[in-house]
Amino acid sequence: MRQLLRRWRGDRRGTVAITAAVAGGLLCVATAVTIDLGVLTLHTRKLQGAADLAALSAARDLGHAADRAKETVQANIAPDAPAEVTATLGVYTPDRALARDHRFVAGGATPNAVRVVATSPAPLFFSRLLLGRDRVLVTRRATAAMPETPKAMFSLGSRLASLDGGLANQLLSGLTGSQVSLKLMDYRRLADLDVNLLNFTDALATDLGVQAGDYDRLLDTRLDAGRALKVLEQVAGGRDGGALGKLTGAAAGLTLRLGDLIGVDAQAPDGVRDGLDAAVSALDLATAVLETAGGERQIALNLGVPAGLADLKASLAIGERPNRSPWLSVTANGEPVVRTAQARLYLQARTAQSLAGLTQVQLPVLVELASSEARLQRLACRPGQSVEIGVRPGVARAFIGEIDERKLGDFKKALTPRPATLLSVLGVVTLTGKADIEAGDVGFRPVRFNAADIAAQRTKSVSSRAFASGLVVSLLQRLDVTVAGLDLGGLTRALGQLLTPLGPVLDAVLNPVLDLLGLKFGEADVTVHGLSCPADGRTPPRLVG
Repeated sequence: MRQLLRRWRGDRRGTVAITAAVAGGLLCVATAVTIDLGVLTLHTRKLQGAADLAALSAARDLGHAADRAKETVQANIAPDAPAEVTATLGVYTPDRALARDHRFVAGGATPNAVRVVATSPAPLFFSRLLLGRDRVLVTRRATAAMPETPKAMFSLGSRLASLDGGLANQLLSGLTGSQVSLKLMDYRRLADLDVNLLNFTDALATDLGVQAGDYDRLLDTRLDAGRALKVLEQVAGGRDGGALGKLTGAAAGLTLRLGDLIGVDAQAPDGVRDGLDAAVSALDLATAVLETAGGERQIALNLGVPAGLADLKASLAIGERPNRSPWLSVTANGEPVVRTAQARLYLQARTAQSLAGLTQVQLPVLVELASSEARLQRLACRPGQSVEIGVRPGVARAFIGEIDERKLGDFKKALTPRPATLLSVLGVVTLTGKADIEAGDVGFRPVRFNAADIAAQRTKSVSSRAFASGLVVSLLQRLDVTVAGLDLGGLTRALGQLLTPLGPVLDAVLNPVLDLLGLKFGEADVTVHGLSCPADGRTPPRLVG
């Protein structure tokens, strides 16, 4: 017997079969648990969707919130999975200073929100043998609130107003640090394409995995500019003709914080979802993304050489917006203030003709544009819809003078142009000149938009000073010339005769560049994209948690 037992213990035949049998059993158990986990996950998602819909339905009819919530949940889950539903009325305070879970308080004399809690059993098919039960209770909750405060959405700056394909390509190439090559038709297609901002932000939230209604987290998220433009391309649905796809690749690697693109005040925590179902130009939105992500950039522009000049060199520096100011604001009061970026443009021109047969004249022109500002001053929903925006064009200065071009992009230090050497001939005679113009307003000036202006997204301009002629023409009229050395017979008068025809030529070069930036000398453009009036009965409730 002992010998038989030793023989059996030493026999290795059938090991694989035994191992396979045990492994097969474990695999069956794992498969069964996996199937039940999938069923549980699907049921949880379905119940969450039903709770979201129930909260929205109950918020529309707070007087019958419990009935509406139960009807909606039962209509959106399987009939054989009955649910217990509770609806609690309360007050929702849209204060970003409060923790998200503390913004809803049950009760209150005038509730404006409802919290729905839905509990439903999820069936177990195979795991019941392990757990000893055939179902698991799943609980989901959702909170919806009715918007109460009217809000407006507005932006400052007209963006790529001048649709010059070659010049726009240079600007966007400088912002991205990559080569951008779009045709003029591409720019026109993007300029004419309206994109729903609500759809864009919702698509971004989905792409980033942000929960619906969690605008705090969405606006605080940093993302790749190429990813943002990819989402914009998806929202456009092919209507961009492939133009956004070209920008997506060029913008890869640049990052931005979404809150630096869209600013939201404390009374509008859910941003564009809060009744502002408004549209913006795809070109405006794309260039705002690139400008926000690009940071400070210095760009050498090739503007060509117009008639009357032998050479023209242009350098453009774009600074960051001060205080992380957004491009577009959704607000119920004067915060946040929207500001444009600072910009400096330096032109160095050389005349084609010589002065008095001596030599050609050098003419350096510096244009500095400080940040313009805009803020909501008041809005009204009755008797007619209107929005009043306070606008202050930034201090703008223009000089004829020389600077150290290496310091053009350093916006932390002021530039002090020195008198320009217009002409120098072997030390025998030297002509220097200087001129400057300044435009700036001390306070905000009101600009009113009525319902028709808002519907048409009409852009309005505020000017701090109007010039009777162009900017460079005005500078030349103020040019103070100093002659050192021999005055070879009325050089100052001859200089004026030589430069005067070139004023309109240089203005024609300078203005399109400023238009591309959405900036103008001593002017600011503002647009109201939408007005939310909850009392009109058309603004739906929103999910807030």
